[in-house]
Amino acid sequence: MKLTMPHRIVALFLSLFACAWLGTAQAAEQGPGSKLNDHAALAGLHEAKGLFLIDINDPNRVAHVLKVVGMTRKGLSEQGVKPHLIVVFVGPAVAFLTKDRRGIGYMQERAVSQVQHEIDGLAHEGVPVEACGIAMKGMDVSPKDLIPAVKPVGNGFISVIAYQAKGYSLVPVY
Repeated sequence: MKLTMPHRIVALFLSLFACAWLGTAQAAEQGPGSKLNDHAALAGLHEAKGLFLIDINDPNRVAHVLKVVGMTRKGLSEQGVKPHLIVVFVGPAVAFLTKDRRGIGYMQERAVSQVQHEIDGLAHEGVPVEACGIAMKGMDVSPKDLIPAVKPVGNGFISVIAYQAKGYSLVPVY
C-alpha cells in the first residue's frame, strides 16, 4: 500500500510525537531531580562484604579512595543493604598511618592528615583498617607508631586471602 503525501506527513508527525514523548518520559525518570541508585545490582541482597586492598604511594589518592570507601558504606546502607567493609594497607602506604609522620615530606603533610582523618571516620563507622606487618617492617614502622584506628597484622596478603575465604569481595586499589 502506497501512502499519499498527507498520510506520510501524519505518520511522520506521529513518529516524532512518540519519540518526543518517550524521551520526555526517560528524562523525567533520570532527570535532574532523580537520584542514581544500584537497585539492579543489589536486588535480593540484605548484606554485602567488601575488602579494599590499598597499595598506593600517593597520600592524595589514598585520601580520595578512603573517602569513596565511606561513600560506599553509606550508599549500601541507604539502599537497604548492611555493609561489612574492611580496609587493608600493604606496601609503602603504611607510612601514611603513623602518629609522628616520620619521613613524610612537607608537601605531603596535609594529604597524610586527610588520610588519617578519613581512617578515623571509617573506624567510627565500624570499618576496620589493617596495616601489613611486612610492609611496616620494610618502611621501618613499628606497630606502636600506628594511629589508634589502625590494627597491625602479620601479613596483609594473608588477611586478604582469609577475608576472601569468608565471603568478602576483593576491591583492589593500586
